[in-house]
Amino acid sequence: MKHILNVAAAFAAGALAMFFLDGTMGRRRRALARDKVAGASHDAADFVQGKGRRIAGRAKGVLATGRLDRVSSTEPQSDEQLAERVRSRIGHLVSHPRAIVVNVQEGVVRLTGQVLATELDTLLSQLTQMTGVRKIHNALSALHNVTEFSYLRPGQEQADVDSSGTESRPLQP
Repeated sequence: MKHILNVAAAFAAGALAMFFLDGTMGRRRRALARDKVAGASHDAADFVQGKGRRIAGRAKGVLATGRLDRVSSTEPQSDEQLAERVRSRIGHLVSHPRAIVVNVQEGVVRLTGQVLATELDTLLSQLTQMTGVRKIHNALSALHNVTEFSYLRPGQEQADVDSSGTESRPLQP
């Protein structure tokens, strides 16, 4: 049995030598093999470098907050961050997220604007379950038809919402 394995290994080594040392195609094959090994080593280096950056960023977060659990926690760090998370969730839950204005103070979320009546219950239940939301004040107008949205009506100016979630309308002459 050992003799058969030795013969098979010698045959494989000979075939490999012929494959790479061939006068006409050997140079190309060697270059391809070299490039594949170099590419794999670059990919491995990029992977290790990416993991190193992630670890460095995590360490920076630990040093900044002084707490290991704050880095991986999904608890929002500020009302602004919670407002952005709520806006993001609203974008996934309703068909007209631009019709809803979000204000947050100390974890209390105030929703104003318009929403379809069929989407209201789902919206409120999903937002209530979000981490960081202590309470929700619902000041939304429930509409039964898409055509009732004021920002979709021609001739009416849509309210602008700044980054703090406050609504500002253009002055009427």
